[in-house]
Amino acid sequence: MSIVRFRLTADAVSAERILKVLESMDHVDRIEEVADPGGHLRDDSSSLGLVDDLGTDYHDIEVHARSDAAATDIRDQLVLAARSIGAVLEFVDRF
Repeated sequence: MSIVRFRLTADAVSAERILKVLESMDHVDRIEEVADPGGHLRDDSSSLGLVDDLGTDYHDIEVHARSDAAATDIRDQLVLAARSIGAVLEFVDRF
């Protein structure tokens, strides 16, 4: 089994669309959005609550693929899906 970890910068609707793409793939064993309560808040409290802070969020997502080849296919499909909806995608080794 291979693990694909990525950070998606997008609104909740776009993130849900990416998750639906992943759910439709046969070689995905498990999908998990890693919760990090408070980890997305800015350190500068003077800007908390501004429109720019509330529009787009990032989502840490971990996908368990059935093989290394499947993980490569998952990465390719994620890039295409993110590009089509205008989301920012970053693959990471760990969160």
